Amino acid sequence: MGRDSGNGTILITGGAGGIGQATAVALRAAGFQPLVLDIADGVDAADPASVRAFLDASAPSTLRGIVALAGAAGAGGVDETDVDGWRSVIRSNLDTAYVVVREGLSRLRAATGDRNIVLMSSVNGRNGGNTLSGPAYATAKAGIIGLARHFARTLAPDGIRANAIAPGPVETAMYHRLSARQREGLVAQIPLGRTIDPAEVAGVISFLYSDAARSITGAVLDINGGLWMG
Repeated sequence: MGRDSGNGTILITGGAGGIGQATAVALRAAGFQPLVLDIADGVDAADPASVRAFLDASAPSTLRGIVALAGAAGAGGVDETDVDGWRSVIRSNLDTAYVVVREGLSRLRAATGDRNIVLMSSVNGRNGGNTLSGPAYATAKAGIIGLARHFARTLAPDGIRANAIAPGPVETAMYHRLSARQREGLVAQIPLGRTIDPAEVAGVISFLYSDAARSITGAVLDINGGLWMG
């Protein structure tokens, strides 16, 4: 069982997606209680009122952690990305992380013991991305790293840790929206020569909620088969 079993609810945004579902399974196996928030269920993680209503209706008074996985990719380069497209991708990736942490923060602060925020970055936020996901996606995922470090620094006095994960290509709908040729091109760039299973990402998230990770904060955990070695 996870520590603080009476205080073990972890909010997962984007929880209906491939990584989100795998994360819920991994955290449940570790003894925690996943609470899934997803746009597919009508909850907009970028809308404070929507998140607040969900938490008031579904969440306990305390949270053990928040895992912010919600997001969507764009496509094209600067010339192909209009302002509306830019704003939509920033909103779905960066705004969602900020809003859900802001709205859930009082419940994190009310809890006791080790608490942790995990934000979803990407290898695109490390290396500048590409036209397969677009400029806004790379920018949002780089912003996630800065946001996680800001949370880590400013929430440490409350006993709250914050970290980011930065996966490479994961076997999810976001990856499979690409053509076979595009997927092959991506895999050819990975030193280990393969994509990532959602369970691998979920395992790293689960680790960040383990006793072994109690001193890890402000970190970016790269899960990319060697695609980025920074």
